Amino acid sequence: MPTPTPSQMTSQAPDPNRVMSRRDLFWQNVMREILSALAVAAGSGGRLSPTPKGAAFSSGPVDDMFDGRLAIVTTFGQRIPIADIFPVFACSVPTSAQQRSLSGDVQCTVYQIRTPSGEIYTLPISEIQAFHSLSEELVKTLEERAETAAIGSSAPEEPFGFAAFKSLSTDAESPTAPGDA
Repeated sequence: MPTPTPSQMTSQAPDPNRVMSRRDLFWQNVMREILSALAVAAGSGGRLSPTPKGAAFSSGPVDDMFDGRLAIVTTFGQRIPIADIFPVFACSVPTSAQQRSLSGDVQCTVYQIRTPSGEIYTLPISEIQAFHSLSEELVKTLEERAETAAIGSSAPEEPFGFAAFKSLSTDAESPTAPGDA
């Protein structure tokens, strides 16, 4: 069997840009399916109206699934818990074939997410890095720890890392002798 020439070897190697764009498209399709299924589940509970404005102000029974344990993580690393979710553009335009094709390309690619605390985010799928969920056991453990911490401490607890910040500011304020440096 003859050995392939360098030009034959490079023509068979996949183009890294094409591979990356396919992986990105695959991820966006996975996220679109997950978020669309969540929107349907939220809507079936009667908590979403047929418009994004109505979704932002909808009220009704809160399912356990939409109490913040499900969340998305943005490309900036921000975890956004999901209380309500609504696809901003979830339908095709029934006109010309070109317009149908264009609307199909952007359909279910932007979602409006309302958090349990009432914040509203409108994000394209391209900004979503990961899908995150907390297990039932972890939620119970966190609730138990929060209850025992609230019972055990009468003073408000400082945020994580605040003691280190205070020590740095104290060190910066205290004068040092010239020979101490």
